[in-house]
Amino acid sequence: MGFWRWRLPPVYHVNFSATVCLRMPAQKNGLNTVRLQVILNRKVIPLALGFAWPELLWDKEASRCLSKPPAGKRSAAVAEQLRALLAVLGEDVAQKAADHNLLIGQALGTANEIAIRYRLSKRHLTAEEFLREYNSGASREDFLAYMAARIDERYRRGQITELTYKSHHSTLNKLREFVAYSKRPTRSKPGKKAAMSPDIDVKDGTLPFCSITHRLAPDFDAWLKTVVGSSQNTRARRHRSVKAYLELARRDKISFENPYQYFTSSPVEGKWKPLTEAELLLLEQHYTALAHGSPQRRMLQKFLFSCHCGLRLGDLKTVGNTKIVGQQMVLQPHKTYRYDEKDLLLPLTRKALSYLHDSQAENECEGFFLYTDQYTNRCLSTIGKALGIETKLHHHIGRETFATNFIRRGGKVEVLQKLLGHKKLSMTMKYVHVDEAMKQAEIDRLDELDGE
Repeated sequence: MGFWRWRLPPVYHVNFSATVCLRMPAQKNGLNTVRLQVILNRKVIPLALGFAWPELLWDKEASRCLSKPPAGKRSAAVAEQLRALLAVLGEDVAQKAADHNLLIGQALGTANEIAIRYRLSKRHLTAEEFLREYNSGASREDFLAYMAARIDERYRRGQITELTYKSHHSTLNKLREFVAYSKRPTRSKPGKKAAMSPDIDVKDGTLPFCSITHRLAPDFDAWLKTVVGSSQNTRARRHRSVKAYLELARRDKISFENPYQYFTSSPVEGKWKPLTEAELLLLEQHYTALAHGSPQRRMLQKFLFSCHCGLRLGDLKTVGNTKIVGQQMVLQPHKTYRYDEKDLLLPLTRKALSYLHDSQAENECEGFFLYTDQYTNRCLSTIGKALGIETKLHHHIGRETFATNFIRRGGKVEVLQKLLGHKKLSMTMKYVHVDEAMKQAEIDRLDELDGE
């Protein structure tokens, strides 16, 4: 006969204590660093509070700064020592002591508030989570402060790349500008009027979580469009960044109304177009006529390599650190390696390898000779105009050219997805551009099959 086995819900025991103490020994000037010492599950977490104070003027029991030595420590020897310390501390010691005590109280209050919040929500508090919560400061109240703290934290942990870090900070700055703009009684640009929400509380340049409503997303979008002049894709990218940190805040158990519940912003198809086969051939012929070591030849080595293998710009910059066996390159994708820590095995065409070998032999480097992206784009544009190429040349379209030519020559889109390193087939299709020649070629193929 079976029986029920009852399981009690898990009990969250957190051994936690927080005190403020002086770091020993003292510094050369006689002052001791004041720090918050947290003991969490037997692990000691010391946190400097940003100021120093002498042991002679410290109440160890109450963890407070004093302006005068305790009654039991007032002697002639102590008086002489005190004079030396006061010379280091400067004037108005009583005011400094009072200010420091406020900081001590704030630090202890923040530490205990974190521990209590986790205990009441029955969540396990780790040292890493405590440090993140503590260093975030007021970020649980203000979304702008929260977003800034989490961007820095994610970059520090290697969860986002430097390029993403800059992009997210750029979005944060735009959101700050939007909040500041919303505070203004008048609009600076005549004829430019963005819909502003009366629900948004923007005191002191903050965006409190409690003031976020469903109006925030459409208002921010209207401001980006009418005042900043951002394109649809730029606005969609801004919204993606904001949504990412709102989701992180939700996971951190911060309550707020979802501003994207009734608002969506999707990117539109980009205006980047791949090179036609004739344009690519024209560039390759121009490359062979250039002098070895010239800037144009060096740039075209990297660009044409991309046109024949589809590598991202970030991966092109690190080709010198990759391993090549025969016609296969083993690399760690710059953009996706943090999600899937597997090396990518990328087969290379003989033509792609020829440009890499030219660069290695002519420039005496393992990969490609690198110029800044801006300078490269200007030079590529100059080359395109001189050759009469209608497609706008810049370093991003090499990947699109490879994808389109791969399909044009009968390649399978499922294989292209793996070559480009995409997780979703829909992303791969954004790189494939069906031109008039491709459509006509397919119709001609059908005619041949029909025997006409």
